[in-house]
Amino acid sequence: TKNDILLLSYLSAEPGANDPIESAVRFAAESDLEILKSRPNKHEVPGYKVTGFVPFNPNTKMSNATVVINETNEVFRVAKGAPQVIIKLVGGNDDAVHAVNTLAGRGLRALGIARTIPGDLETYELVGMITLLDPPRPDSAETIRRCNGYGVEVKMITGDQLIIAKEVAHRLGMSRVILDAGHLVDPDKSDEEITQHCERADGFAQVIPEHKYRVVELLQKRGLLVGMTGDGVNDAPALKKANVGIAVHGCTDAARSAADIVLLAPGLSTIVDGITTSRAIFQRMR
Repeated sequence: TKNDILLLSYLSAEPGANDPIESAVRFAAESDLEILKSRPNKHEVPGYKVTGFVPFNPNTKMSNATVVINETNEVFRVAKGAPQVIIKLVGGNDDAVHAVNTLAGRGLRALGIARTIPGDLETYELVGMITLLDPPRPDSAETIRRCNGYGVEVKMITGDQLIIAKEVAHRLGMSRVILDAGHLVDPDKSDEEITQHCERADGFAQVIPEHKYRVVELLQKRGLLVGMTGDGVNDAPALKKANVGIAVHGCTDAARSAADIVLLAPGLSTIVDGITTSRAIFQRMR
């Protein structure tokens, strides 16, 4: 049921993490589930005890919790993560793949939830999907349009699935030439070919942290000046490598120390102010 999914996703959400997805999951569960509304201690789930937790990792793309049911002392594990990862974990499920693609076509992200079967801590079964709406920031489309007007090409790099990336690109007024990040590390292609892909593409989907660095590196080898925005610890190497690293509002300390510019206001529109200001300075120097 819906309640099962919410409870299991709550148990596998990192408590106190400043992560928008984890916060959304916890908020949804706390708003809907009676046992979470009426509990005396906000740090416990009545009837359950989380004994182990592996936080979300950008490379595995999932988090994992080990839970004990107090009454029976039965132990089970819950995995929550990117739908393709969870579907692979449970050994494939065509209905789930179809559901994820249908949601993605509407611009909705899905999170898969799976739990282990009784008596076996290695075999997972699919419980269901949580849908998340993750719209672009309201100023993003305008920022991209203005950057293009100044001759700055914008590329989108995202961990989301290809189909969602294309939908978001379309909403932002970018063209839909989005490549799977696998293209960046394809052993059958020469560096020259990969660099051409990199130049022509409007973005990359299903990336892991290393890919971001690779994009910056390839474009720089072409003699292009590259600016890169990011907010996480895993963006830090790419921010440092770029000619101009831009850490966005609310970023981690690692991103902030690796960047050249730190934005203090939410959104990306300040980047355009940076372009116009720097061009004014450059003109005066000339």
